[in-house]
Amino acid sequence: MKNQTLNNGKKLNKKELRIITGGKEMCLLANLQCKRYSLSCAEPQCQPGPIELE
Repeated sequence: MKNQTLNNGKKLNKKELRIITGGKEMCLLANLQCKRYSLSCAEPQCQPGPIELE
């Protein structure tokens, strides 16, 4: 894949770049609470547990 320079493109911030590259997102706040629960979170305590099937 070649690097392309676009004249009308927007520079992305760190969060947007991390999402595009498929990296994990920091979901833990300073007070050690999760701001969201998702599989894309880097912290294990902010990831949802396994789904139990009967």
